[in-house]
Amino acid sequence: MGIIDTVTIGTDTFSVYALASAVTDADSFWNGRLGAERTAWEAATTDDKGRALLVASDWIDRGSKFTGEVTVVGQPREWPRDGATCSGTAVTDGTVPDELAWATFWLAGVILADNAAQNSDGTGSNVKSAKAGSAKVEFFSATSGNRLPRTAQDYIGCYMEAGTSLLGGTTTASSSDSSAFDCDDFGRAEGYS
Repeated sequence: MGIIDTVTIGTDTFSVYALASAVTDADSFWNGRLGAERTAWEAATTDDKGRALLVASDWIDRGSKFTGEVTVVGQPREWPRDGATCSGTAVTDGTVPDELAWATFWLAGVILADNAAQNSDGTGSNVKSAKAGSAKVEFFSATSGNRLPRTAQDYIGCYMEAGTSLLGGTTTASSSDSSAFDCDDFGRAEGYS
């Protein structure tokens, strides 16, 4: 099971997702992978690895709406949680799934390889229609993209509330064959357009 660990940067300590020891765990995670993210991770100082893990943990918490409720009001991270589920299967109350740590390690490598990644808008499209010759596609609803990159979604998406892994409207059919939009506001503030 995952844990909430602390990383020390200078004289300050910060809470991050981990398995046992955040930087050591992430070192092992990246040891088994290839690519620019691994290269960036290996070149980083211990302090910069800690910073990347902190930013990644923050990104996960602010970019996700998880099932269940925090175990203790005021805890430093969104996990551990009580009443959480993964694709409808109950998660033991008060625990942190390993996938939170894996997503943190992956995002930390992405951040070290491209610090601007944390400020991206996601992968959605606001294109209403596309036309090539006589072929034309008109989209029913534009999407705003993922709050987290796809790989992070793959790790932790099952722990999110239904409908929060991708933003945008959905439709459902009723017995009268009419459609209705999902009224979920995806955690946005009132007045969002």
